[in-house]
Amino acid sequence: MGEWIISTEERTVKIIVVDSIMGSGKTSWSIQHINESLSENVLYITPFLDEVDRIVKNTNRDFKQPKYNGGTKLQNLNELLACQYDIASTHELFKKLTSESREYIQAGHYTLILDEVLNAIDPYDDIKKDDMKLLQDSGCITIDEDGFIIWNQDKADYDTQYNKIKILAENRSLLYVNQKLLLWRYPPEVFTLFDKVYILTYLFDASILKNYFDLYHIQYIKKSIVHEDGKYSLSDFFIPDTTKYSPLIDIYNGKLNVNFEQKQNGLSSTWFKVQCRTNVKTIQQIKKNLNNYFRNILNAKSETILWTTFKDYKTKLRGKGYSKEFDAKLLKDIDDAYGFLACNARATNKYAKCYNLAYCVNIYLHPSISQFFIQKGIKVNEELYGLSEMIQWIWRSRIRNGEKIKIYVPSVRMRTLLKDWLNMNLDYQNEKAA
Repeated sequence: MGEWIISTEERTVKIIVVDSIMGSGKTSWSIQHINESLSENVLYITPFLDEVDRIVKNTNRDFKQPKYNGGTKLQNLNELLACQYDIASTHELFKKLTSESREYIQAGHYTLILDEVLNAIDPYDDIKKDDMKLLQDSGCITIDEDGFIIWNQDKADYDTQYNKIKILAENRSLLYVNQKLLLWRYPPEVFTLFDKVYILTYLFDASILKNYFDLYHIQYIKKSIVHEDGKYSLSDFFIPDTTKYSPLIDIYNGKLNVNFEQKQNGLSSTWFKVQCRTNVKTIQQIKKNLNNYFRNILNAKSETILWTTFKDYKTKLRGKGYSKEFDAKLLKDIDDAYGFLACNARATNKYAKCYNLAYCVNIYLHPSISQFFIQKGIKVNEELYGLSEMIQWIWRSRIRNGEKIKIYVPSVRMRTLLKDWLNMNLDYQNEKAA
């Protein structure tokens, strides 16, 4: 049995990727579209609850949000879909759609507006290698030729601690890569259920979702946003001129970039892991550098600071004046957040007053995901992926309002990517411009 491929013959899939730079008006366009398209049933999906609230407050629809009404949020979502309400929810809930959800979506002729790309392929860490061996030895699961974990039907009635695994396997959502790495895969057929799909993002070509679409032959077209005469509209796709941001971004260039040893992979998650085990002094130096940058070089007040590293190492780097961190619950009740923000953060405007930044990571695609795509003959652009993640994070700051920022980027790779992007020196920028 080969890889499942979406057929566009029986059902036309209209997927529009709105690929436009941060601050160009993607959310504003979606609000305008929702208000103008009253005949469409809309499912609006965004990473954060505060963005859900924004859609609810700024549209003329009676949007419903899935809640715990005596059951799970997923159960309530299905109830809302059955009644064909307009619904606003999060990526996390969207990832959990059941066969019942899919039936209701198709019956309701829904339009999907997906704010920011969905990680359609993700590492799955909720099961250990020993548990996999146990499930295989007991005959509960087998692995097919495409790497999918199959829950055997004669064990379907088993009620065990592995019920979650069983559900994912039955949805063809679990993959075993190289007999050691587990991946969660979003069912590609979900994208065929909607009458229309709009994906709001920037640098779509850098995303996992783009490679996933290519793998499963999911057709899409890219558009950009233009704002004229007080109205937002979709235009033919174009590469934005990023040189205009260069005067707004002051990239630190000094000894704090070179007073510790690093190669191309410096400040990657693997590098941090190795340094913590073999060279703690390097981690201590990064912490000293952060402290020096914020307190001595910038003399920055705490409420102006925004910084990041990988979550496993934030406690090793945070210090006086930049130790604050807001969890999702706290964020909901405040407007002016600052301090630590996860390096994969998107679609939040809560940090829009921060202007003293430090980006202490070097982003690469998770090895199991890149291996998966390589096995399928698809090579992900690692440089573009890292750049995209960095830019998304930077744009949580006040630069999204056209105001100047200062930033410390100790990774030579990430710093070079940022400078090249600002100078329109990257290959994709030159190819499209030619």
